[in-house]
Amino acid sequence: MNFSEVVRNVLEDKNLRISDLARMTGYTPQYMYDLLAGNRRWNETTINKTCEALGIEIIVVPTKKERSAG
Repeated sequence: MNFSEVVRNVLEDKNLRISDLARMTGYTPQYMYDLLAGNRRWNETTINKTCEALGIEIIVVPTKKERSAG
């Protein structure tokens, strides 16, 4: 699952629209639509603002392949 999919799921769970997320993060709705559609790339700032607005956090977990190599 990628970040955009997670954001879409959280929006659905919280009964929010992309335009709501745009307002919460200070971006335009079109910019948020483009990010979620994969037409723009997420950067650290947009990820952080989105996580803060939605009350989510990113946790880095090694893949099974990386865990077994160690």
